Amino acid sequence: MRISCYHHRICTRLSLAWALLFLGALVVGATPPSATAAARPQSESGTHRFAELGYGDRTARTMHGGLDYFFPVPAGEEPVEGARLELIYSHSPLLLPERSTMTIIVNGLSVQSVRLTPDTRTRASLTVPLPPDLFGGEGFFVQVRFQMRLTHDECEETRNPALWATIHGDSRLVLPTQPVGTYRLEHLDRLFRPPSDNRPPLTLIIPPAPSPEELESAGLITFQLGRWASAVHADPRLDISTTLPEGAGIVVGSAPALTGMLPWDVVGWNGDAVTLRGVAIPPDDGVLALANGGAPRLLVTGATPAAVRLAAQTLVTPERRALLDGAYVAITDAPVPETATAPWTNGAASFAQLGVSSRSISGPGEHRIDLAFTRPAGWRLRDGSTLTLDVEVTPAVRRETSWIAASVNGIDLGAQPLRFDTALPHRYSFALPADLLTTTLDGRSVRNLDLTVRLFLDPPDEGCVIVDGDSLRATLLPTSAWRLPHDVSSTIDLGRFPAPLLSVDTRLPLTVVLPQQPDAREYAVALRLMAALGRWADTDSIPPPQLTTADRLEERDGRHLILIGGSERNVLSAEVIARQPDRFATPQAAVYRPDETGQCRLILGLSPWQRDAALLLIDGATPEDLSTCVAALERRETIERLRGPLVLIRTNAPPQNSAGASDVASPPPSLTPQIETPLLERLPGWQIAGAVLLGAFLSALVILLTIQVRGRTRRRG
Repeated sequence: MRISCYHHRICTRLSLAWALLFLGALVVGATPPSATAAARPQSESGTHRFAELGYGDRTARTMHGGLDYFFPVPAGEEPVEGARLELIYSHSPLLLPERSTMTIIVNGLSVQSVRLTPDTRTRASLTVPLPPDLFGGEGFFVQVRFQMRLTHDECEETRNPALWATIHGDSRLVLPTQPVGTYRLEHLDRLFRPPSDNRPPLTLIIPPAPSPEELESAGLITFQLGRWASAVHADPRLDISTTLPEGAGIVVGSAPALTGMLPWDVVGWNGDAVTLRGVAIPPDDGVLALANGGAPRLLVTGATPAAVRLAAQTLVTPERRALLDGAYVAITDAPVPETATAPWTNGAASFAQLGVSSRSISGPGEHRIDLAFTRPAGWRLRDGSTLTLDVEVTPAVRRETSWIAASVNGIDLGAQPLRFDTALPHRYSFALPADLLTTTLDGRSVRNLDLTVRLFLDPPDEGCVIVDGDSLRATLLPTSAWRLPHDVSSTIDLGRFPAPLLSVDTRLPLTVVLPQQPDAREYAVALRLMAALGRWADTDSIPPPQLTTADRLEERDGRHLILIGGSERNVLSAEVIARQPDRFATPQAAVYRPDETGQCRLILGLSPWQRDAALLLIDGATPEDLSTCVAALERRETIERLRGPLVLIRTNAPPQNSAGASDVASPPPSLTPQIETPLLERLPGWQIAGAVLLGAFLSALVILLTIQVRGRTRRRG
């Protein structure tokens, strides 16, 4: 079967953290669809304040001011009648009502216009329909365009401060949805993003006794789920089960092992071969299939465990995943397309490599583009780090007063005038504060680069020329790039997890090792750990770790290792503790409470089997204790508290870091200023007096020796 491809990304202008809140609240699967779209029940209406979605009070200024909003609809859902905006707005009381208007444009089509009058100057309300037929498959791009006038003069000042209008953050989006008719494999990254906290976690179903290939396949899938969580800067929420849930889930296993779960929509098992719509496929082919009924559920299967692994490898290989199309496919072991240059390979990454396409803004006034990036946590940036923004601007923009500005993590990088020297896009370079983007004041490693680009497009007003607002347009191009010269940090610090275990700066693979003959709870711990590794991996180009058991690990050298379980359960853990008892056996600075038995240790050190390789020991007495440690690595709120090479973690208690650990990163010099004390002020008085006497003594000695030498010279003469 030939597989065609369509790689789909959400183009969102929201702050990504608040975008996840919206996506999670509308996540698919709340109501099972019936056979026809018309008969499918509608899901519960989603109502959100703009402020909850990252849009607080926003003000448009200048005569032709405007505001842009994007409201995404998750894959698998479509809006229905009743979708609307309930805008609350205010404006300058000096506006002329007969010449001042507000127009709302939805996905390029004007749907509502009103005049700005004295009656609407203070918190007026307006209901704007969001017609379902304008839905383009991603969401609603809403433009609020203002025409504001203070006088009847044709040559009115366009930048008068009295020209303003505000859309308030307590405006509301009402977006009822229903499931779409068919789920598609090219939307997997959106279908299986982490659900919001008020929804059940995503469930991964594995056979009760998975084969080594099935275990490896489950590890690959959970690692990819972590990557999809990272794309929206969310923590993975994952349950592991051996039974099919009612909600969203992924089933992985060979067809003979999935007792009671087949047939699966178009996928069946005839006892000898997997069938697609009744047609048997070769035993070496894997299968990916979405069940189109109820919550989105994905089947990863094949006639043999090796075929299951082939299907799972398709999900973690971007070149193979880009070929997915439709609701089900058969996967053959075909050659993998050539891999493009991975981001951060040489310390640089373009926006295109990081998954950001062109961003365009139009209309006069100030515009804002928010983008979130993740950089390798194990890097210590050097001076000379730069951000380059490639911007294309239409010639209708007034060059004397138009500008571009940028800030990263709230740090202002400055502003520059827009340039129009040639018809080609212009590149604007901004120097980055290397120390402020390496660590915070409390020593936490900086992982995120939250970029805000502001563009001010000013229309020309010479000769009372009236310019169409749509002719004022600027595009931030995907050739924009981060250039980060750096040193790889040599510190052993759990706060930089998964560095150095999994990073673009090492060629050593990572292997996660379970105890021999693990039980179901230990399988769950390992698979959640794989999701956490995918969540914090530097880029999509990093190869997934291998997941195996201690008795199947053939080579211990030439790799980083994560050992799950203490010496009582994992033979490799026992060997490591015996080889390096000072680091791995001693509690060091950990604090124990007599009334608490549930606890787990994370110990990061050097592998005894491979020079320059790291080893992480997850040590707990029970699977529940091990789960506590993995939960700390899954969540941003806890991983940011980790410091040094050893951490003790207890349920419902903050992590206990090893006191006095020398591996904690030092705070940036820019945030720790010191007073330069003159040398004379730093010396005690007795040292100054002693230095004077010593100088006098040496001078007298030199004079005495000079007199003696001269006397001898005269006597000889």
